[in-house]
Amino acid sequence: MDGKAAAAVGIGVAGVAAGLVARSLVKERRYSDGDAPHPQGWKAVTVLGDADDFRSGGRYPEPLERVAGSLEIRLEPAPGDKGFEVHARVREGADVPGDDDPGKTLRTALRDAKQVFETGEVLQATPRPHGERPTTLLGGAVDAAEDDARGEGVL
Repeated sequence: MDGKAAAAVGIGVAGVAAGLVARSLVKERRYSDGDAPHPQGWKAVTVLGDADDFRSGGRYPEPLERVAGSLEIRLEPAPGDKGFEVHARVREGADVPGDDDPGKTLRTALRDAKQVFETGEVLQATPRPHGERPTTLLGGAVDAAEDDARGEGVL
């Protein structure tokens, strides 16, 4: 192996190691005062549009409507007239259909309802429209992060 190839391999290995360290730090993240889970279980998402249209015909967009019977939901204007906020939490003692983790189910329903309302569909990273790509070391890390992100993270 010549010097350039060895340097490229070394840089690649260092990049993967740095990515793994960063990922472990993010997963073990401690909350600051501003982004801790809400003490009463509320989750919220800001939606661009008119709140009256969000519940057209007395029904929420499908992903949220599916679990709405188990939730407390309120709509409020977003700061600066930038759409509206959908706040939701699981009712005490309610059985949420779906995942074993009601918080994850709620987060996914809010995120997907926002996407359906704003774009008409739930946006997907996979399957990729251009087809399969060869698996590479860094590409595999991106694929794993995409798979892990569903139902987690920032709405």
